Parts: sequence; structure tokens; C-alpha cells
Amino acid sequence: KRSWKQSITNIKNYKAELENIDKAILSKEDLLKERITIFNKYFSEISQKLYDEQFVLSYDRNEKGYELNISTISGNPGTGKKKGQIAAFDLAYIQFADEIGVECVHFILHDQIENVHNNQITSLLNEIVSNINCQYVLAVLRDKLPDDINVEQYKILSLSQQEKLFK
Repeated sequence: KRSWKQSITNIKNYKAELENIDKAILSKEDLLKERITIFNKYFSEISQKLYDEQFVLSYDRNEKGYELNISTISGNPGTGKKKGQIAAFDLAYIQFADEIGVECVHFILHDQIENVHNNQITSLLNEIVSNINCQYVLAVLRDKLPDDINVEQYKILSLSQQEKLFK
């Protein structure tokens, strides 16, 4: 009986603690809206340059908390467009963090960029990444890059059967 009473007391304490946490989270909703607005300024700008449409980050509040969503004008994006969304998101986050003074890593590593259409790869490398304070690393085969990209300008390391990383 003593354990049962202690359990009931513990449950009441936990519920009260959770209510306080929920209130604290809800008190920050205005800050969340403000920060998402700042982030979307960069995210929509980058996606406009890449796809001529604006991606937007939004949130839905439910019983579990907040769920973040990325909205686009067109329906379900394919694999390449999803990779483009990820690139836009990561680059926008760096700009967002710099604006609000949050420390972050200015380093992005993406793989399978060859799934992105050549027009977007060209825009990404020639117009967008070059204007953002970051190091953007792509693991890609040279023949998968568009012809209008000057690989030598961006190349840091090149590997081949003769030139291996760990020799």
C-alpha cells in the first residue's frame, strides 16, 4: 500500500513537472515563429535560385510537441529535388545561425549530388555556395558533374586508382 501511495504521489509530481515544461515551451512560441521567419528568408531565397519556387519551413503543434514540415508549391519531390532541398536547408541554416549569433559548423558534406539536375548543381556551386561562409564538400565522380563547372577551381583532393587516400 505504501508503494502504491508513493507511485500516485510520483505521478502527480511528474504531471506537474510536465505541465511546467509545456508552459515554458508554449511561452517560447513567439520566438519560434520569429526564428522560423528568419530561417525562411534564407531558405526560400536559396530554393528560388535552385528551383524557381520557394520552399518554406513551418511547424504544426500537436500533443507530442512541434512537428517541422517543408512545404513546396509542387507535389512530391523526386530524389534529386529532395537532395536539392537538403542542400538549400543546410546552407540556409548556416546563414540563419550567423544572423542570430548561434555558433555552428560552417562545413557541409553531401553525397549523391549526381541525383540533382545539372542546372541546379551549376546554380548551387557557381551562384549559391560561393556567397555563403562555408566549406561545401561533395563526394562525386567527375563525369557526373555538369560540363560548365570548373572543377579545378573547387578541387581540394582528387583520388584515383593511382592516387589513393591512405596509399
